[in-house]
Amino acid sequence: MANKSIADELTAVAGVASAIQAHALSYGIDIAPICSALKIDPDMFQSLTARISLDRICRLLEACALLADDEAFGLKCVDRFIAGSTGPFGYGLMTAPTVRDFVRFLALHMQYATYASNPRLTIDDRGASFSWSFAPAIVKRDQYVDMGIALAMRRLRDIVGSQTDLVEVDLERPRPKSPQVFRDYLTRKLRFGCRENALRIPASLLDVHNPKADARLFSLMDIQCRSMWPNADHQEGSFIDQVRKFLILRMAESNPSLSEISPHFGISERTFQRRLAEEHTSLAEIRDDLRRELSLNLLTESELPIAEICYRLGYSAPSAFTRSVARWFGRTPSELRGRRSA
Repeated sequence: MANKSIADELTAVAGVASAIQAHALSYGIDIAPICSALKIDPDMFQSLTARISLDRICRLLEACALLADDEAFGLKCVDRFIAGSTGPFGYGLMTAPTVRDFVRFLALHMQYATYASNPRLTIDDRGASFSWSFAPAIVKRDQYVDMGIALAMRRLRDIVGSQTDLVEVDLERPRPKSPQVFRDYLTRKLRFGCRENALRIPASLLDVHNPKADARLFSLMDIQCRSMWPNADHQEGSFIDQVRKFLILRMAESNPSLSEISPHFGISERTFQRRLAEEHTSLAEIRDDLRRELSLNLLTESELPIAEICYRLGYSAPSAFTRSVARWFGRTPSELRGRRSA
């Protein structure tokens, strides 16, 4: 793929986009020229195992939503989605014995289906809470998040029926002009403009039995997903590339120390430091370089508030972000954004 960027290092199962072409045609939109411009092959969308740039799928969806003049374009893709198109991930969700198994499978294998940032699952007496975001390299992602959550909720509705209205959903995306269609597709308990995407399932639903349960197939899909996990964190590319990928997914988190990171690479803190030194760099330098590139993308390609960009890049305060931008580009964030707009 030409012009590979940071964002292209993050991929999704191609089948997650399998409904986009048919849905776009219902609006009279031919996605072939858009796919050509984005350097993606729409034939890949029908593959159960292929992976494709998450950023480019997001851009395709945003372009389609703009051409269709429909802010719920991604959401409505679920109507044309064929169950199981995401391969073992989809079949695992469909055959989970209970809702508890469903949400555990979703949380565990989201990294296989689509790279998520900071996924967290907690299950207690109140129920299950699963939250996640995406790396800041994925600038325009509202339509993709809408589609992904709609697909998960469709599978959950197959298990609990109308009781999905007991589920709470948080969306990062801004409040749409017509929120009712989102409530119709997702749940009545819906919030927009949140810091992270989240599903909160009450305890009363966790042990509901799935009428389509298949424990043996579910177990096999779990094994299959584990075997097909993309090696984003620490198994592909040069050592510096591995560290970059690890940090990209965790930019919004507090600055990790060497002692926190080295176990993820299966080496000691001293060995980790030595390998960075051999490359004439440091963890701080790699993180700073990533922040510089990502801040330019977010300031010039998105309409996100500067405070939100600070959060996505892991800054504790806007003033610290402003100082960094001034050091990198000789301008304040507002000046950089204004100059690009002009």
